[in-house]
Amino acid sequence: MKLLRPVLWALTTAFVANAHSLPSPQHTCVIPALKDGRDDAPAIREAFSKCGNNGKVVFQKDTTYSVQTALQLHNLKNVQVDLFGTLEYSTDVRYWILHGSYYYFQNISIAMEFSGEDITIDGHGSGTIDGQGQVWYDLALGVGGLYGRPIPFCLRNVKNAVAKNFQIVQSGKWNFVMLESQNVLVDNITLSSTSDDFQVQCNLGNTDGFDTINSNNITIQNSWANVGDDCVSFKPGSTNIHYEGVRDVVENITAEDVSLYGSRNGAYIKTYVGKRTYWPPQGGGGGNGYVRNVVFKNFHIENITASPVLIQQCTHWAGYNVPACADTPPTGFFSNISWSNFTGYMNEKVGTKAISWTCSPLATCEGFSFKDINVKSSTGANGTYSCTNVVGYNSACQKTN
Repeated sequence: MKLLRPVLWALTTAFVANAHSLPSPQHTCVIPALKDGRDDAPAIREAFSKCGNNGKVVFQKDTTYSVQTALQLHNLKNVQVDLFGTLEYSTDVRYWILHGSYYYFQNISIAMEFSGEDITIDGHGSGTIDGQGQVWYDLALGVGGLYGRPIPFCLRNVKNAVAKNFQIVQSGKWNFVMLESQNVLVDNITLSSTSDDFQVQCNLGNTDGFDTINSNNITIQNSWANVGDDCVSFKPGSTNIHYEGVRDVVENITAEDVSLYGSRNGAYIKTYVGKRTYWPPQGGGGGNGYVRNVVFKNFHIENITASPVLIQQCTHWAGYNVPACADTPPTGFFSNISWSNFTGYMNEKVGTKAISWTCSPLATCEGFSFKDINVKSSTGANGTYSCTNVVGYNSACQKTN
């Protein structure tokens, strides 16, 4: 098997989900599996309907549940989910494109989502969610924004939740998403999205590990990802913010004690071009809002294929007829961002550029700092630095004031 852009990592954010005493479950629902190729989703919905409030829902060990229709498990309260078995999604591409649960950001589609409060989902080391993503990798052929690719696991509008001790394999798109949620602890989760296709390079685009959107107070710890895109992506409205729906906001983020092996990007921040071209997931744009109060520290990097410390503001996925960034520069605001204690080495494709900060002429990039960036080139040469439109730094990232 060829692993495309594999990433092995561990990340802990600075925020911890609230812990408080909850009443013991009053009801237990053990979900049966049909085991004859029919859809087990109706039985799953029934179990959560009966035991989703002050109850326990059990997926049996050594049991595979066929999930052929979308699961919207809403209005949960004080529920313990014991995921001993395996959830296996169908490969019915047409169904998932038409019937996945929709969310407006990048027009994403979700196969299974939980919402409510005081939710614990525990895989006990054996629980597995199998997205059967190979069909999507082959269909997409590297087009990361292909519409309708299903996300296998989502916490949506959740308050006070724990997800731990299970794995997600072969995700059709992003693996594990938190939307409009707060006080979430993610612990000991393993994510693996790899392709069996030796012919098509980079057909794993957009198989992010963890994504947060419009969410606050999130902790991710003791977790590993071998995926084809971002290990963890803090998307708009992530962590300790008030989201107003017009501006994209990411603030108060700490990423520390991170290891990256064979990754494309390291500590990477991007915004889209200033003018929208077409519509997400393949188009998009706007590039306003702000990113502030972000700490990246204690990163170890091996064989990375882009600059370890990277900012760019001209991202787009439309593919053609896209205005040049110089014609429609973004106006985002970046402030109070630090990078410290980076070690390791880069792939030969990168050359020696360890830091690349490229800010738009209409944006504001200020309050940046870096210390102990000791990432070498593939030949052992010291890293070089490049800065564009960064307040307080010249083009070689030397301080000017």
